[in-house]
Amino acid sequence: MKEKIKVLFFISSLAGGGAERVTVDILSHIDKDKIDPTLLLLYPFDASPYKEYLPEDMRVSVVKRKSDSFLEKVNHLIHFMKAVRREKPRVIVSALTHNNIMAILAGIVFSVRVITCEHITLGDMIRTREGGRILGLPVTPLVKILYRFADQIVAVSEGIRDNLVEEFNVPADKIKVICNPIDLKRITELWTISPEHPFFEERAPVVVAAGRLVSQKGFDILIEAFCMVLSEMDARLIILGEGSEAESLKKLSEDRGITSKVSFVGFQKNPYNFLSRADLFVLSSRYEGLPMVMLEAMACGIPVVSADCRSGPRELLQNGRCGLLVPVGDVNALSEAIMRLLKDRELMGNLSRLGRERAKDFSLSIILRKYEEMICKSVLP
Repeated sequence: MKEKIKVLFFISSLAGGGAERVTVDILSHIDKDKIDPTLLLLYPFDASPYKEYLPEDMRVSVVKRKSDSFLEKVNHLIHFMKAVRREKPRVIVSALTHNNIMAILAGIVFSVRVITCEHITLGDMIRTREGGRILGLPVTPLVKILYRFADQIVAVSEGIRDNLVEEFNVPADKIKVICNPIDLKRITELWTISPEHPFFEERAPVVVAAGRLVSQKGFDILIEAFCMVLSEMDARLIILGEGSEAESLKKLSEDRGITSKVSFVGFQKNPYNFLSRADLFVLSSRYEGLPMVMLEAMACGIPVVSADCRSGPRELLQNGRCGLLVPVGDVNALSEAIMRLLKDRELMGNLSRLGRERAKDFSLSIILRKYEEMICKSVLP
């Protein structure tokens, strides 16, 4: 196409999450000869860990939210609409449910093509206290009504697509599965930097987990399972990430008497050096979309044990071929899988090799091509 397509990429913030990482990677590598991108955020990004990965010439617009009150959210929607009218994009590409709802409304009002990206199994999320309500309104009817007006819906996994169809009656022909990409080049460059952590200087095997410290990620389940591991063998656990449950998780470690064997290191700008040095990566989530950190662990060549959430892990691990799967929330099964791998070096080596090969299927070049083709097709008559 001769004329560049003006595309407004819309996400709440550039906080340290998987959807945010995907958005930044797409913006950093998308074909600028075809697409003229602008990034629209709801929150300032000066302190964002991902800011440095944005192209220097990237146009960024921020609709600042002052609070999370209902009236403020309504006011925010009005300002978002004004931003869309000002930018005049041909296509809006949004990510995360509340942003998708706003984008679809803007598409209806301004006759703009809208591509929404769903990164989580909504059916699981809305049954939690944290995810039960979005924009101060019930999620289910909004999704059932408004998602039909999207021009295209991207589900980052087969499980998310199935959930949208089965629980929200979204037409299957509107949904396209495009998995999240990973930047293999950046990961390779960063994993060679040795992390400064005493656990790596000890002889005990090191287990690493990473993600937001919230109920969804199931770190409480992991800590309980790790207690059982320590009753059978010596090991260490490093947890990367920040979140609302940080203090309660540390308290759980104290109550179980394992604080000397567990380390909370907060958000790490470079998690890959921790992953590449560890013996094992564990994902203990109660539900997922497509866990980016697990993909990154596989790319670093670290064997994986994962909870078998209904979306994500089984697809990435090819039904258990590339890593061990255990039932969600099963502390005993998780501890047994961790011990099984730590005691079986041959199995660890095989899963490390298979995981690294599997990660190549999600390289930026492969996934970006799908996004570019979808955007270009969306503006065809």
